[in-house]
Amino acid sequence: MAGFSCVTYRGICHGMGSDYAPTELTSARSIVMNGVTKSYRFMRIDPESEGVTCIQLFGNTVEDFTEAMKIICEDELLSRVDIFDINMGCPVAKVVKTGAGSGLIRTPELAGKIVEESRKTAEALDKILTVKTRIGFDDNDNNGPLFAKMLASCGAQAICVHGRTAKQMYAGKADWNAIAKMREAVANEGVYFFANGDVTDGKSAREILDVTGADGIMIGRASCGNPWIFQEVKDYLFEGKNSHEKNTLEKPTFKEKCDMLLTELDGRIKEVGEHTAVTEMRSVMPQYIKGFPGAAKMKVDLCRASTMTEVRQILDSCLREGTNGN
Repeated sequence: MAGFSCVTYRGICHGMGSDYAPTELTSARSIVMNGVTKSYRFMRIDPESEGVTCIQLFGNTVEDFTEAMKIICEDELLSRVDIFDINMGCPVAKVVKTGAGSGLIRTPELAGKIVEESRKTAEALDKILTVKTRIGFDDNDNNGPLFAKMLASCGAQAICVHGRTAKQMYAGKADWNAIAKMREAVANEGVYFFANGDVTDGKSAREILDVTGADGIMIGRASCGNPWIFQEVKDYLFEGKNSHEKNTLEKPTFKEKCDMLLTELDGRIKEVGEHTAVTEMRSVMPQYIKGFPGAAKMKVDLCRASTMTEVRQILDSCLREGTNGN
């Protein structure tokens, strides 16, 4: 979720039904070497707008995690974080080749020691410790259940499993049955278990819960440019079967999508300034408009924009011309 899970968007998602969301991935080593200043914008939290807060860290040594957590808690704002999440699921090559992210799946002894010592540090700091991982490193890795049980026995208080291997990255279909086996392995360990992968609406949310037996779900890519998904899922899960059959859940209009895009952009500008915000939003804005007629041309225009005024003019023009088909 790099580039998407900024503090502004997490606040928007919370307002739309998300219970909590981790920060973007941050290097524990960088924090140990440079303090929080260099990575501050990626770890910044806003307890008032996003509710439960969670800082997500990656690394490959015990000491980096434990020291980074202590350094973070020396900062007045960051010390208010509720959860430290250890990432053992990132499949990006530059992370994996260092032995971090999903690379830790290949070194279970080290992964266990990281969790064990990090849990001690988290407890001393009065924080919760969670772990996100995957069903395995590749198709030949069948140790997912053992890995999950190890994480739980070493002190993880919640585990989230993405239903693809590290080698798959985000290709193919998530294997919910593999997630179910990992959930079963920790059923008696007293940890919360979350399932992740291919949840795109209320129906798929219900299905992944039924297949995996998970306590809850985490939604990633399907929420990009679509914060409405959280309330949609909650309505589907908790409002009863009849509401699903009546198809009462209305999709946001093009104008609502444009308004939310501008709300996010405005928040990002307040965080990092106009030039950086608009530049970074070039990968985010297409997510808001995809699926609407004329989206391809709008994407090109939006990715050339460099100011809030230009973005607003592009969207206003599309609304006036009815490019979106509404």
